[in-house]
Amino acid sequence: MSRPRLLPPIAGLLAAACMAGAGWAQTPIPPPANDFAMMSAQSDAYEIQAGRDAAVQGVDPRIRSFGEQMVADHTRSSEALRQAAVASGLPPPPDAMGPDQARMLSALQSLRGPDFDRAYAKQQALAHHQALAVQQSYAAAGGDPNLRRAAQQAVPMIQQHLQMAEQLRSALGGS
Repeated sequence: MSRPRLLPPIAGLLAAACMAGAGWAQTPIPPPANDFAMMSAQSDAYEIQAGRDAAVQGVDPRIRSFGEQMVADHTRSSEALRQAAVASGLPPPPDAMGPDQARMLSALQSLRGPDFDRAYAKQQALAHHQALAVQQSYAAAGGDPNLRRAAQQAVPMIQQHLQMAEQLRSALGGS
């Protein structure tokens, strides 16, 4: 049995969040609790591994520092998610990224020098846009109160990461 791709639902939530920001009064429909926990865990797993790579392979000290911060912050959010899932009687989500994140990481790991830095900054902006859409939808209307609280706590961190990633992308000449 193959696992469903999770990027299309994330992309749909992102599109819905963008429409909401453009004046639509509609909140995106959050995913079911198990799907939310899985998507969040996959996002954290990608952020942690990509951050480790950036801390080692980054040429620009801002990339290395950002990578270290991603490891620390997403390790904490991953633990908060795990605790929320367990408190709700759900199985703890596995510490594994999805196939789309694995492909992004593989592409990143094939690069060196300034190319690595630019690709990392670009991927971080994309990944945090997607993560923010998922977290905001669940924080606003998620069905599980423990996971909703975890999402509400994650939103400001992800917003800060997104802003930092966008600044890095702009500073490094990424499009």
